[in-house]
Amino acid sequence: MSKRIRSLTVTGAAAASVFAMAMGASGVALAESESPNQFSANVALTTNYMFRGVSQTNNGPAIQGGFDYEYTPLNLYAGVWASNVDSSAGSSIYVDANNPNMIVSPDDPNAEEVVLEPAGYDGASMELDLYAGWKPSWQGIDFDLGYLRYQYPKTNTSENNTNEWHLGVAYDVMGYFTPSFTAYYSDEWFGTGDAWYYDLSVDVPLPYDFTLSGHYGWNQFNDSAGNYEDYSVGVSRDFKGFGFELAWVSRSDEDLCSAPFQCGDTAVFTVSKSF
Repeated sequence: MSKRIRSLTVTGAAAASVFAMAMGASGVALAESESPNQFSANVALTTNYMFRGVSQTNNGPAIQGGFDYEYTPLNLYAGVWASNVDSSAGSSIYVDANNPNMIVSPDDPNAEEVVLEPAGYDGASMELDLYAGWKPSWQGIDFDLGYLRYQYPKTNTSENNTNEWHLGVAYDVMGYFTPSFTAYYSDEWFGTGDAWYYDLSVDVPLPYDFTLSGHYGWNQFNDSAGNYEDYSVGVSRDFKGFGFELAWVSRSDEDLCSAPFQCGDTAVFTVSKSF
């Protein structure tokens, strides 16, 4: 997620593995089971919108939700999902390159910008994700081939709006656990060039209808200096129609993060509802 890293260092909507949160969990179909057209909706409240190991809300809470459509005969799907994000524009000053203690005008030929606070989404207070894909199954193996557009309405930095493609595979091992692997690719990741993200996750059913989830992610960018890993482990359970999840999120190279894109060890609690 150099989207954040590039802006973090100078700077990806998940959580789920952090991606499942960014997409929003698929909800209960509203249409009759025999209908080929299935519609669902979801809403969630979370203490921190963490995406690939980095907070998108400056360690603040988020309200999230979306709508999904599935054409069941062909296993095609499409949807929209949204969350609030940090909209700060950041701040900087200009100093004389030969005398860093002297503040000068941006038009000065020797002006050098010093970033005091990196920008968030530079005017955009919402992340709007548009996605579509195909989920076929073969001999018990589930596949997911899809596209996602990260859109940030009213951002003053158009490079924030990003395209991403993914290919995933999952397999239920006799009900004991379900491992999955997904590779994501963007040819222009938030204005920083091409980038890959590899997600290895596992869900393990526990007694009393709890589920243990683990995630490991590897972020690989055009500039290898920004590569990092992120991890999470969580426990979830459905109760009286609501979903509850408590997760611990961490990542490597925490020194690459700066406000408002906070990172590091943090606990995240989420309550969700599907319709």
